Amino acid sequence: MSRRLSCVAAFVAAFLLATAQPASAVEPFGPPEVLVPDCIGGADAAIAADGKTRGFVACTTTEVNGPIWFFRDKPGEAPFRQRTPYTGFVLSVAWDGVGSTYVVFMQGTQLKIGKRVESSGAYSALTTLSTLTNTASNPYFTDADVVASNGQWWVVWREEVGPVNQRQTELFQRRTLLGVQGRTRITNTASNHWDHSPTLTYYGGRVTMVWTRADSGLSADLRIAVSTGGAWSSRLFASLGTRNLTPDVMVYAGVTWVTWERDDRIVVADNAGGTFHSRTFLTHGYGPTVAVSGSNAFVAWATNQDGGVFIAQRSSGMWTGSYAIGPLTSPVRVLAQGTKARMVHSSEGGTFIRTQP
Repeated sequence: MSRRLSCVAAFVAAFLLATAQPASAVEPFGPPEVLVPDCIGGADAAIAADGKTRGFVACTTTEVNGPIWFFRDKPGEAPFRQRTPYTGFVLSVAWDGVGSTYVVFMQGTQLKIGKRVESSGAYSALTTLSTLTNTASNPYFTDADVVASNGQWWVVWREEVGPVNQRQTELFQRRTLLGVQGRTRITNTASNHWDHSPTLTYYGGRVTMVWTRADSGLSADLRIAVSTGGAWSSRLFASLGTRNLTPDVMVYAGVTWVTWERDDRIVVADNAGGTFHSRTFLTHGYGPTVAVSGSNAFVAWATNQDGGVFIAQRSSGMWTGSYAIGPLTSPVRVLAQGTKARMVHSSEGGTFIRTQP
C-alpha cells in the first residue's frame, strides 16, 4: 500500500493541526443519567429526529452470552430500560426512522439481527446472518455495522476466510434494504491482506461504507465504497501515516463525514466543499465516533492518557475541544439532534448518557 492520502483525482486533503487545548471549551454536558446499571458489555445507540435515543447493551461482564437490555432516553424524560429475550454481545444498533430499533449481536459462533417494535414493545424473531465454521483461530465476530430504513436493514461484517490460523478476514453482507440479498462476500483480497472495521451510513437511497484494509506488515489504509442496491463501487480513501483504523462514517444533509484513528491520533474529514478536507487533533486516542446536527459537528474518542473521553465540537466553522467525561470511561457513541450532542458512555456502574442542555 502507498503511504499517502487517496490518489484519486476527486479526493483532495487539507490537513490542519488542531491544538490539544483549544482556546474555548466545548459546550458543557449535563449530569450523567443511568441507562442500564451494572451493564458494561458491548453497546450501541441511535438517535431519532425527535431527539429520542434508543440502543442496546449486553451485560457480559460475567457471561459471554449474557442478557441484552434495551434502553430509551429523551431529554426531560426519565430513561426507560427493558430486558430483552436476546442474549449475546452487542455490535451495532440502528433506528429505521419509523418504528423499529435493530440490533446486531454475536451469540456464540453466530451473528444475528433482531429488532424491537416501538409501538408494541415486541421483540422480533432472530435472523441468523452467518455462522462461523473456522472457530479454531477466531471464535467471534468482532466487527459489524447495520443501517435501517422503513422496516428494512443492511448489515456488513468481517469474517475469517481461508485456512485455520491464517487470520485473513474479508467483508460479508446480508440485506433487505434496497432489495433482498442473502449472505454475500463483498471483498476478495490477497492472503497477506485483511479487511475489517466496516462502518455504514444510509442517506438518499445510497449506502456508504468505510473500512480498514491492513497488510501483513501491519500498515493499514481506509477504503470507501457506495451502493444503491447493486455492486459496491470502492476506492482508496486515506493512507497517510502507517495505521488508519476504526473509522466511523455518517452522511448529514448530503455531506459525508468520516472520523478515524491514524497512528494514535484522531482525524475527521468531510466533503462539504465538494472534496474531502481533514483535520488531525493533537489529543491522542482511539475509537472515535462522529455526529452532526445543523451547523454543529461532534467527534468523541477515548484518550490514551487516562481512559477518559475527549470531545471536539465545530460550531460556526471553529473547532473547540475538552475532556467531556473523566477517567475510566469508554465512549459508546456520540449522537446529535437539535444542534446538541448526546454522549452514550460506559464506566464503572453501567451505561450512561449525558446531554448538552
